Amino acid sequence: MTCIPPFTLEGFLAWYKQLGRLKLFWAKPLVEIFPLYRVVDGCVLKARWSSEKPRLEEVFIAILKQVKKLDFLTPLRGVKILITPNSVDAGLYNHRGALYIYTTSRPCAMGVYADRVEGHPQPIPDHAVLTSGRDVKYVVYLNRWNFNIDYLWSTPEYLGEAIESAICETQRHGGEFVTVATDDNHLSQLDLSRYRPDYLYNVYKLTL
Repeated sequence: MTCIPPFTLEGFLAWYKQLGRLKLFWAKPLVEIFPLYRVVDGCVLKARWSSEKPRLEEVFIAILKQVKKLDFLTPLRGVKILITPNSVDAGLYNHRGALYIYTTSRPCAMGVYADRVEGHPQPIPDHAVLTSGRDVKYVVYLNRWNFNIDYLWSTPEYLGEAIESAICETQRHGGEFVTVATDDNHLSQLDLSRYRPDYLYNVYKLTL
């Protein structure tokens, strides 16, 4: 069962579990996640987030290749997240993000390892810290488990080199994809279209 190419369903679930530490509007610390049902153009997953609220948040994640009708989601009671390569009307959502996916078959240039870089937050042990070197033209915090670029600092002209550095590190560990997950605030200031992804999905928190 494939919901979100190029991931297998199992691969996406493993990736998503690691993403929760970023506490994006569409990925928070996860208690459980499982497939709910298939639809013509994708699938719907059900998740439970651990949040600051008194009880767990019920979440429904619809992954659709084509957005035709969304009314089938209306009866579901909980947070509704849509992941799709399409765009939807502004009146249907109140938060927007994106998922960029880069395959590791691309050429790449390896960055320099660092324990930490002055002026940037302390990385956690699960981060590989990559930088351009002493000039610090970019800094990448790459999650070692799902190969998502959790944090990225770069000037526009060196953004491609930063992503290439993450691709090389992911290749070295046998990973197939590098991802960048964003929301309204997280990494939204970076124009990631400058280094064209192999796959691009829009992510919405629906108001249905």
